[in-house]
Amino acid sequence: MSGPAAPAALSSRLRVLAYTSLGHFINDGTSLFVPVVAALLATGHGMNTVDLAILFLVYYAASSLLSPYVGRLADVGGHPARLLAAGLVLLGAGLSVFYLALTFPSAALGLSLSAGFLTGFGSAFYHPLGATLLQQSFGPAERGKALGINGAVGSTGRALYPVIFFLIGLAVSSSDSLVVFALFAVAGGMVVLSVSREAGGHAARRSEGPLSLRSTVTRGIALLAVVAFVRSTASQGIIAWMPTYLSYHPILGGSLNLGLEVAILYVAGILGQPIFGVLVDRFDRRGLLALSSVGTALSTVGFLLTGGALPVLFLLLIGFFTFSAFPMLMSLTPDYLPSGASTLANSIVFGLGTGIGGALGPFLVGLLAYGGYSHIPFALEVMAALGIFAAATVVILPRPGRGGRLPLFG
Repeated sequence: MSGPAAPAALSSRLRVLAYTSLGHFINDGTSLFVPVVAALLATGHGMNTVDLAILFLVYYAASSLLSPYVGRLADVGGHPARLLAAGLVLLGAGLSVFYLALTFPSAALGLSLSAGFLTGFGSAFYHPLGATLLQQSFGPAERGKALGINGAVGSTGRALYPVIFFLIGLAVSSSDSLVVFALFAVAGGMVVLSVSREAGGHAARRSEGPLSLRSTVTRGIALLAVVAFVRSTASQGIIAWMPTYLSYHPILGGSLNLGLEVAILYVAGILGQPIFGVLVDRFDRRGLLALSSVGTALSTVGFLLTGGALPVLFLLLIGFFTFSAFPMLMSLTPDYLPSGASTLANSIVFGLGTGIGGALGPFLVGLLAYGGYSHIPFALEVMAALGIFAAATVVILPRPGRGGRLPLFG
C-alpha cells in the first residue's frame, strides 16, 4: 500500500486502537470493583462466604453466558463499536446499584446480586467486540502486538482504578466513590460512540459477510474454549478472592491499604500484556499459554508461603502471568477460523471459556473456604494446583491450520 491511502489506513487503524483501548481501560478497571465490593460487604456488612460466592457466580455467569448473544448480534447486525459503547453504559449502571447495596444494608444482598448481573452483562461486551475490531484492522503479523498494547491499556485501568479508588476514599466514603466511576463509564461510552462514528462506524467490514454458526464452531475454537475454561477457573478463583484475603491478612490487612495492594496485583499486566503480545507474533502461542498458567500457579504458592517483602514481588508476578490471556487467546482465535474475524468465535473462547471458568473458580474458592476466612489460603493452593493442570491441557490444541479449522458439527 502506497500513496495517500497508506497514511489514511494507518490513521484508521490507530483510531480503532485508541477507542478500543479506552474501552478496555474502563472495562477492566471497572471489573475490579466486584471483588473489592465483596470485600467491603464482608468487612462492613458481615456477608458470609456463600453469599459472596453467589455474587461472584451471578457476575461471572452473566458475563459469560450473555457474551455469545452479544457476539452473534455484532456479526449479524454489524456496528460492534456501538455495542461496545452500550456495554460501558451498562457497567456504569451496575456500579450505581453497587453503591445502593453498600448504602442500604437491609437490602444489600438483593441489590448486590442485581448489581452483579448488570455489571456482568456490561462486561460481556468488551473483549469479543474489542478483539474483533482489532482483528479486522490489523493483519496476522501485527495482531498480537496490537492486542498486547490494547491489553496493556486494560491492565493500566486495573492498576489505576484501585489507586484512584484509594485517593477518592480519602475524601468521601468507599461507596460514594463508586458513583464517580459509574459516571466515568457512561462518559467513556459516549466518547467511544462519537469517535467510532467519525471513523465510519466499522459496521460489518467483512466483504464475505459474517461466518455461519457451523463455520464458527470449529474443532480448534471448541478446544481453545476448553483450555481457556480450565485456565480461567484457576486464575480467576485466585484473583477474585485476593482482595478479601488481603483484608483479613494479619500484616497486609486494612481497608485503607486495600486499593494500593490490589493495584500491586494488577500493575504488572501493563508490562506483561505487550510482552506476551510481541511473543505470540514470534513463537508458539500454545506454549506461551501454558507458561502463563504455570507462572500464575507458582507465583500464588510463593505469595502464600513467604513473608517480609517477598509477597509483594509474588503479587506482581501473579498479575504479570494472569493478565496475559487477551493477546494470546485472541491471537489464536482467528487461526482456527476458515476466514475473517468473528465476534461470536471470540465470545465462545473469551466469553464462554474464560467467562464460565471465571464464574466457577471464585465459587469453588468460596465453597472450599466455607468454614471461615482462615481457609482461604488452602482454597488458593487448590486453585494453584488446578493452574498446573491448565498448563497441561494445551496439548489438546491442534496446530493452527492443521485440523483446527474443520467444522465441529459435520
